[in-house]
Amino acid sequence: MIIKSLDTSARRYAKNSLRAYIEGGKYAKDKKPKNLNWLIGVIKSSGVKANTLIEIFNEMQNYPQNEEEKSRLEIAFKECQNQKFL
Repeated sequence: MIIKSLDTSARRYAKNSLRAYIEGGKYAKDKKPKNLNWLIGVIKSSGVKANTLIEIFNEMQNYPQNEEEKSRLEIAFKECQNQKFL
């Protein structure tokens, strides 16, 4: 049995949640977009560290497929700054 570190789990949880937010729910079963409050709650509860969160945002810079997704990434980044997560 492989046990992942808490940091690795928090990182994966935050990154996958950011991806879901950026995509706006297009791959979710209910097709409902994830909202910013949901994402902020996930990041806060994940316990991901600021430097790790910065790495995640840097990795996700090339992920958005269109202008709407780019906008959602920028909004998430700005809100994380406002919340003092970064």
